Amino acid sequence: MKNGLSKLLNPSSVVVFGASEQEGKAGNTVAKNLLGSRMRVYGINPKGGTLFGSPIYRHLEELPEVPDLAVITLPAGLTPEAVRACAGRGIEAVIVIAGGFGEVGEEGRKLEMKLKEAIAGTKTRLLGPNTLGVLVPRLRLDTIFLPPTHLKRPGPGNIAVISQSGSGVMGALDIGAFYGVGLGAFVGLGNRLDIDENELLEYFAEDPHIAAIGLYLESFADAEKFFNICRKVTPHKPIVLVKAGRSSAGARAVALHTGSLAGSDRVTGGVLKQAGVFRAYDDEELLDTVRILARGKPLSGRRVAVLTGGGGMGVMIADYVEAKENGIAATLAKFEPLTEAKLAKMAVPYASVQNPIDLTPAASNDMYDSALEILQDDPNVDVIIPCILYHAAQREQLTERLCYWGAKGRKQLIVATMGSDLTIEAMRRMEAEGVLVFPSFWRAVKAVDVLYQRAEYLRRIGMLPEMTDSKVCTEEKGRIPKPGIPLAEDEIKMFLRERGIATPDSVVLAGGRLHGEIPFSFPVVVKLRSPDVLHKTELQGVVLNITDQEMLNKVLEKMRLRFPEQDLLVEQMESGGVEIIVGLIEDSTFGLSIMCGIGGTLAELYQDVAFRKVPINRLDADGMLGELKAHALLEGFRGTKVNREGLIELLLKVSDFGEKLRGHIEQMDLNPIILQEDKAVVVDAKLIWKNKRLGTGGIEK
Repeated sequence: MKNGLSKLLNPSSVVVFGASEQEGKAGNTVAKNLLGSRMRVYGINPKGGTLFGSPIYRHLEELPEVPDLAVITLPAGLTPEAVRACAGRGIEAVIVIAGGFGEVGEEGRKLEMKLKEAIAGTKTRLLGPNTLGVLVPRLRLDTIFLPPTHLKRPGPGNIAVISQSGSGVMGALDIGAFYGVGLGAFVGLGNRLDIDENELLEYFAEDPHIAAIGLYLESFADAEKFFNICRKVTPHKPIVLVKAGRSSAGARAVALHTGSLAGSDRVTGGVLKQAGVFRAYDDEELLDTVRILARGKPLSGRRVAVLTGGGGMGVMIADYVEAKENGIAATLAKFEPLTEAKLAKMAVPYASVQNPIDLTPAASNDMYDSALEILQDDPNVDVIIPCILYHAAQREQLTERLCYWGAKGRKQLIVATMGSDLTIEAMRRMEAEGVLVFPSFWRAVKAVDVLYQRAEYLRRIGMLPEMTDSKVCTEEKGRIPKPGIPLAEDEIKMFLRERGIATPDSVVLAGGRLHGEIPFSFPVVVKLRSPDVLHKTELQGVVLNITDQEMLNKVLEKMRLRFPEQDLLVEQMESGGVEIIVGLIEDSTFGLSIMCGIGGTLAELYQDVAFRKVPINRLDADGMLGELKAHALLEGFRGTKVNREGLIELLLKVSDFGEKLRGHIEQMDLNPIILQEDKAVVVDAKLIWKNKRLGTGGIEK
C-alpha cells in the first residue's frame, strides 16, 4: 500500500482540528460522525472544553498518542499552520476540508503553496484541500463535513468512488443510500494538492474489500500514469469514469482531417476503451455501472428473457432490448419449444409464454418462481429480467424468491421494478442480498450491455498470447525523417514504403516537365508537389483519372501554366475497395494518439473514427476496427472483400512510426487509404511538425 494511504483510509486514531461543541460547525459534525467507530477520536480547539463526554485538547502536543489521521476543519487561513504542526508531530495522513485555496484565485494559490511547504520533506500525505472528505462505511470512518440529515450515508458495500468534486457525486451517494446501495469507500480529491486519483486507484486495486472502482474527474493529474494504471488494473477489477468537461469549446484550430475529427473528448473516449475503462456520463450512470460490474457476472451471451405480469411492461422492455440505435448489445432470447411448453403448463390459460413472457396480473408468487426455474434450463437464455409491480400480497415471498434466484441461479438475474413504498422496501432487501435491481426498465437493459461489454473485454485480452501479439509493435525497419523539415507527399510516402506500407507507383516531374514516358500504366493522377501546401484540391492542384499519354500531356501543360516552375507528382491511380483514413495527432491530454476510420473526401461528414494512444498493439488495432459503425464493411458485408489484416498491420506500423517521432509530430493524415482484397495502399499523405503551420505555400487559390 502507498505510504500514508492506509492511515487515511484505515486509521486506528483520528484527531479533529476545530472540534466544537456548537451544532452545525464542521468540527462538531465530523467528530459526531466518528462516534461509534473503533477508532480513538480526539478533538483540538484552543478554547478547550468537552465534546460528547471527552475532553477537547488545546494543543496537538497534549494528545496521549500520535494519531494516524488528522481532519482539519479550520478556515483556510489557519490551515497551513495546523498542517505544519501535524507534519512536525509525525501524523501520516491529513484531510483539509476548507475551500478558499487555489480554486479562488491568487491569494488562495499562495495559501496552497504554504500547505505544500508544510508537508515538504515529511512523511505526511495530504488529501484536499477543498474536499468533501472520506467515507468508509465498513469501518464507520466518516469525515464528511455534511450531517447525515443533509447527505444520507450508504451502508457497507464493495464499490469505491473517487471524486474530484463533492457536488459531482453527492446526488448519487444520497439516492444510492435511499435505495440501499452499499459503498466500500468514498474519497473526495478536492484540489489534489498531494494525493491524487492515481495513487487511490493503485490502493483500491489491492484492497480485497473493493470489487469495482468509480471515478468522477474534471481533469487528469497525470494522464499517462492514469492510462498505465488502468490498463494494469482493469483485467482484474473494473473501473468506471465520468470525465466532465467534454465540450469542444476550447478546442484548438486544426489543419488536417485527423485534427478536425479528433476533439479531445473523442481521443479520451478511445484511450479509455484501450485501457478497459467503462465510461459514464453522469453520477447516476456512474453508480449504476460500477455496482453492475461489482455484482454481475460477465456474460457469455446477451440473449434476454423478459418476465412480466403485464403485457405493456413486456412490450416496453422488449423495445429497449431490440432498439439497436441505443447502442445496446442485447437481443430477445428465442425460447426452446420445451421451455414454452413448461411455461404454458404452469401459467394461467390466457398468459403469453413467448418472449416477453406475460404471466398476467393473476399470476401468483409460485408462478413467478416456477417461471424463473424453467428459464434456468433454456440454453438460449443468458439473462433474465423480471419486471415486477409490487402489491402487498406479493411483497415478502416474491422478494425472497428473487433473492434466491439472484444468488443461486445459473442465469444472470436483473430485476426491474417501479412503484413507491412497497417497491422501495423490496429493492432495499434485494440490494442487501446482492441482487441487481433498478427502478427503471431502461437501466435494467443497460445492465445487460455493461456485463456483456465487460465479458467481451476480458475475452479479448485473454485471446492473444501475453508475450507475442499483445506486445506493441517494435518494428525497426525503415528510416525516420528529420523532425521539422517540411516533407512533400512523395517524401512522406518514401518513409512509409521503407516500413512496408504500400503506396502507388509515382514519379516526380521537376518543373512539371515529363521527359519520355511514365514508368507505369494508366490511369494516373497528377498532383502539385509542394511541402508547404496541405490542401492541393483547393488550389485546383489535383487532376484524377488520366487515361492515356495524350491526356497526360495536356494536363501537364495546363498545370505548368497554373503553377510555373513548380514540381509535379504523377502517380498510378488506385480505385475501388473501401476508403480508410489513418492519422496521428498530439492530444493535449494523452499525447500522441492514432486514429482510424472511414476516409475519403467524406471523412468529416461520416465522423466514423476510433482513437487509441500510441503505441498500440494488435489487440488495440483490432478493437479500433470493431468500434467503427461501418465495421461490417471490413468484415465481408454483402460480399465486400478487403484486407482487414493488412489494415491492422498498417496501423501497427504507423503507430511505430509515430512512436519514434514522439514529441515532434503535431498531425499526420493518410487519407485515403484504398483497402482492397489483397492490399492496403496509402493514396495521399500529409504531415505537420510541431510549431509548423502550413497553408498554400504562397500560391493563390
